[in-house]
Amino acid sequence: MLIIEYRGETANLKVLAREIETDPNLAGRCSLTLTPLHQDRRDSLRHAHWAEIAISVGAGLATNTLYDALKALVERARDRGPVDEVGPPLESEDEGEGAETPEGAER
Repeated sequence: MLIIEYRGETANLKVLAREIETDPNLAGRCSLTLTPLHQDRRDSLRHAHWAEIAISVGAGLATNTLYDALKALVERARDRGPVDEVGPPLESEDEGEGAETPEGAER
């Protein structure tokens, strides 16, 4: 199972979650977990509430169409406010799958 995580303002990530749930390419194929973050006031001068969203996709469902739809919705969320990916970028996930081949395991 592929899990992609993003960090951003809670309100923006809630909108992103709704968009994912209603997108015809993503609805029913992704499970979402929204986790509020407790932020130390020294980290930011903003008064926004921050959260992380974890988007889980079944390994057999990871298709280019699904990735393109998810990336488009994340870009829309970034237009509304800060959204940062937690962990490796989405594009490197495709490259990382090739590293699991026997040749990649020998390195």
